[in-house]
Amino acid sequence: MSKNRLRGRPTDLNKQQLQKEKLLSATQELLASKPYIEVTIREVAERAGLNSAMVRYYFDNKEGLFLALLEQMSKQHFINMTQISEQKDPIKHFIQFMLKMLTNNNSFARLIHDEFAHSNSKLSNAFIEKFPKRMAKFLPQLVKQNTSITDDRKAKQAAFTLVSMIVMPFIGLSVRKKAWGISDDEIASNQWAEHIYSSFIFGFGKNVDKNDN
Repeated sequence: MSKNRLRGRPTDLNKQQLQKEKLLSATQELLASKPYIEVTIREVAERAGLNSAMVRYYFDNKEGLFLALLEQMSKQHFINMTQISEQKDPIKHFIQFMLKMLTNNNSFARLIHDEFAHSNSKLSNAFIEKFPKRMAKFLPQLVKQNTSITDDRKAKQAAFTLVSMIVMPFIGLSVRKKAWGISDDEIASNQWAEHIYSSFIFGFGKNVDKNDN
C-alpha cells in the first residue's frame, strides 16, 4: 500500500468531506464499467487513494456507500430539474437533459438496468424513493404547466409515458441494438431528442382533454 495513502480519519472536517467525495466519485467511476454486485470496497478505496477502512468508517458498508451515492446523485439531479423548469421550453430541455445524462453517465444507466429494474433490496427501494417517486411528483406538474393537459391523472399518465420513451432504450439496450439496429450514437443525437419531443407533444400535449371519459 502506498505510503502516501491516508490511513486514518482526518480530524479536519474539510478533509473528511474530501475523503467522502473521493470515495463517492470512485464508486461512480467504477459503476461505469461494472455492475454494483462486482464493485468491491477494496476497489473503491484503491481508486480513491484511501485505505478501505475509510469506506466502513464513513458509510458502514458497501450498501451504505451506494445509498450515499444515490442521495448525492438525487440531490444534484433535482437541482437540475428545477433549473430546467425555468427554461423557455422546459419539456424539450427535460428530454435533452435526460438523454445526455443517461448517455454520458453510464453509472446511472447501469444502476437502473442491472440493479433496480427487478430487485426489491434496500438499495433498489432507496432508488425508487429518490428518483422515480420524486419524478412522479415533479414531471406531471411540468406537463400541466406546458401542455393543454389540465387533468391530474392524465398529466401523470403523460409524464410516465414521456419518462418511458426516454429511459426504455437504455434499459433494453441489447434488444434496441440487436433487434432494431438503433445505435448509441443515434440515441444520443439531437434528432432522437426531437423525435421524442414531437411524439410526446403531438401525442399528449395537443387537445388531449377533449375526449374525457
